[in-house]
Amino acid sequence: MSEITARRAEERDLEGLRTNQTRPEIDLVGRRYQEMQDGTGIYAVVELDGKVVGSGFLDYVDEELQPEIKNLWIYPEHRRAGAAHTLWTWLEEQAREAGHEKVYLSVSPDNAKAISLFLQLGYAPTGNHLVIENPEEHVVADPDQISNHYAIYRKSLRAY
Repeated sequence: MSEITARRAEERDLEGLRTNQTRPEIDLVGRRYQEMQDGTGIYAVVELDGKVVGSGFLDYVDEELQPEIKNLWIYPEHRRAGAAHTLWTWLEEQAREAGHEKVYLSVSPDNAKAISLFLQLGYAPTGNHLVIENPEEHVVADPDQISNHYAIYRKSLRAY
């Protein structure tokens, strides 16, 4: 059986993460790692049998959506093995340990697969939306998935 673990990203992870990022021109890996160094979030990786297979970010910047889990990305060849769930749970635990009672995420209303996962993970729609000022600069890999607004979901961390 495979071992799946999550942890904070380290400098030694960056080269591999950059190799696998979907939009290298915006260097999301470098930005998220620097934000963690600046103390505005936690950049995390998930490992499958000791090999990094994805990453995600817990953002503490936006006061209305604090903290927000974002940019969770599992390499396509490692999906459906439990890595996303492990990483998501680890990020939620970091938020709980930091004293937060809820956690947020935002997602394109057209992303049915992601919404299904979020509902399974205990998130509920708030009815609010986040407007994206420059949707063409957003971090979505597939240009057909770019949206000018995202639905906001929330999960209580109290019950866990």
